[in-house]
Amino acid sequence: MPETTPILALPLIAAGQAQKHVTHNEALIQLDAVVQLACRDKDLAAPPAAPAEGDRYLVLSPAPTGAWAGLSGQVAQFQDGRWRGLAPKPGWLAWILDEDELYIFTAAGWVRFRSTLRQLQTLTRLGLGTTADAANPFAAKLNTALWTALTAAEGGTGDLRCTLNKQAPGNVLSLLFQSAFTGRAEIGLSGSDDLTIKVAPDTGGFREALRIDRATGRVDVAGPAPAPLLGAPALRLTQDLATDGSLLAGGLTMQASSGGLAWTVAGLAGTGGTGGTAGGFPGGLAVFVKPADGARPGALREAARFGPEGNLGLGTSAPLTTRLGVAGIIAHAADNTWSLGTPALRASVLYAGTGAISTSDAREKTPVAPLSEAEIAAGRALAREIGTFRFHDAVARKGDGARRHVGLTVQRAVAIMEAEGLDPFAYGFVCRDSWPAVAPQEAVPATEAVRDADGATIAPAVPARAACPGRAAGERYGFRTDQLLLFLARGFEARLTALEAAAGP
Repeated sequence: MPETTPILALPLIAAGQAQKHVTHNEALIQLDAVVQLACRDKDLAAPPAAPAEGDRYLVLSPAPTGAWAGLSGQVAQFQDGRWRGLAPKPGWLAWILDEDELYIFTAAGWVRFRSTLRQLQTLTRLGLGTTADAANPFAAKLNTALWTALTAAEGGTGDLRCTLNKQAPGNVLSLLFQSAFTGRAEIGLSGSDDLTIKVAPDTGGFREALRIDRATGRVDVAGPAPAPLLGAPALRLTQDLATDGSLLAGGLTMQASSGGLAWTVAGLAGTGGTGGTAGGFPGGLAVFVKPADGARPGALREAARFGPEGNLGLGTSAPLTTRLGVAGIIAHAADNTWSLGTPALRASVLYAGTGAISTSDAREKTPVAPLSEAEIAAGRALAREIGTFRFHDAVARKGDGARRHVGLTVQRAVAIMEAEGLDPFAYGFVCRDSWPAVAPQEAVPATEAVRDADGATIAPAVPARAACPGRAAGERYGFRTDQLLLFLARGFEARLTALEAAAGP
């Protein structure tokens, strides 16, 4: 028969043993020490100076001293004026009084019990730093929180996805944001499977600010539009923009703020016509800006408007019949730097109330030198080249109806001037311009984005692109007509002078 029990090593009473009470009492003392084990401390390396009878300490020091020498890892019990060690076995629990923390003895030694928890199943309530209740079975009171992915090295995938699920489309699945326990914003699937963002003022309940249609991906700002006259736009704005009374279909404003005062500085608005069904529901886009009127709040002024045909008006909202309409002066940002048009992309007709003004300021020119005899002779010869002609493209379009024009060709002017020993391209009225080739481009159809089963984009959407025929490299000759006419006029003047001299007084 063994002398002690196999688990707690309690002394056993032997058959025929005298003074059985001694053995029995020893066993009770050990039971008293290890049952409901509560230790005063675990961080001491030596016994306290004035222990009380029955005090227990967890000796975690690797090299304890004094009466605790050799008791590392054991429970030190002060009983009958002396210390003795109780060697723990795996599974022992000890409550550390000065930490209010539960420890467990494992193969690795004493560790915090909570560090050994691996699963919590079928809990009905859980509170972190606060008390959970029936309305909030999971509650947490904290300042920061972290969710991080389990890495591949740790046996995970490196991804992190939080899944929230509701029973049916008519139910609510959302994140509710509160301030002082009053709802201020909500994001989620509220009563449908469309994603919505709602906000709430102090009174009046939540107002929908944004909705993303689950089927089309269309974004509605400030709630769904009444009737989908725009087909399936990618972004639809339906909040009215206060303006000068124009008929607007929805808008977006931009604000600035200072000193607690906010004011609108710019805006965009969809414009609707008055034709209704008969007019095909015309529409456009207007741009509004804040005038520099010395006041921060104030009415916006329309700066530009795109009409239903793609026409653009700058500074005017009047209906346009031209591609570009401007109420004001058009000027380049730098003086005498850029041209209007190119040799390969010319305007067909230029309408003006008066003629063009070319700079002729003596302060910006070298002194005017008289024409040489060769130049005068060339001018007289060029005058004799003046005749009528028709343009090839006009003849191709109109046949005999193509109109006749008066003038001469640059090629003949070049030949005449070179015959007089002159360099024609040293004169500003003779022009030759060239342009590089432009490669043709095939039409590209629009394609939708390619996504995987989780909705992640594999290939982005590609917008449609129209075909471009391209353009061959080329050159074109031209005159600065005002200078050519002055060159011819000098030839005429020389001819008239000669005729007058021949005629006599």
